[in-house]
Amino acid sequence: MAFITTRLPMEVEIGATRRDVEDIGVVTTDGGWEVRNARAAQSLMEYDISFPMSLRTGSIYLQVLAMYKAARGQLHGFLFRDWANYQLTAANIGTGNGVTTAFQIVQKWTAGSETHSRKITRPVSAIGVYKAGVLQVSGYSVSYSTGIVTFTSAPLAAVAITVTGEFDVPVRFDTPLETLGYSSELEHIETMTLREVRE
Repeated sequence: MAFITTRLPMEVEIGATRRDVEDIGVVTTDGGWEVRNARAAQSLMEYDISFPMSLRTGSIYLQVLAMYKAARGQLHGFLFRDWANYQLTAANIGTGNGVTTAFQIVQKWTAGSETHSRKITRPVSAIGVYKAGVLQVSGYSVSYSTGIVTFTSAPLAAVAITVTGEFDVPVRFDTPLETLGYSSELEHIETMTLREVRE
């Protein structure tokens, strides 16, 4: 499977309906108790996209059609900008120990004693990398296809590693392309679902 490193038109991304889908198994015992189990380390996002004929201008419809055809529907993934969640600001991705050189970019949420991390695999250049709050201008590289920051020398023990920047979400089409054609110039795309790809 290939990956298409381009996005849908911004007009399609903005206003998408977002769903954060946790894969949780819930079993109720005979006594009425619940046993809950997370089947995956992180949730996957789903997006519903649609737009009226008024956005047909600027060949938006043709761009969506081209992406669907090039992606072969569900086969290949591509980039999607979640305009409600696309920025990292001083996001902590790890702490130096004098040995580790590679750090995965992650997004974290904490409530009480629980912290959940989401792996960011498609950062957008340029990502700012900091050690102990100091912006680094060299001595590291960022993989924009994995989200891994690699230092040439391991950060010292107890040094916080943070990043600032933007990221996209890897997705694929999860439904067929349905259109309502009034004429060759008027095509309405029905609602389509995009599903985040686990990388």
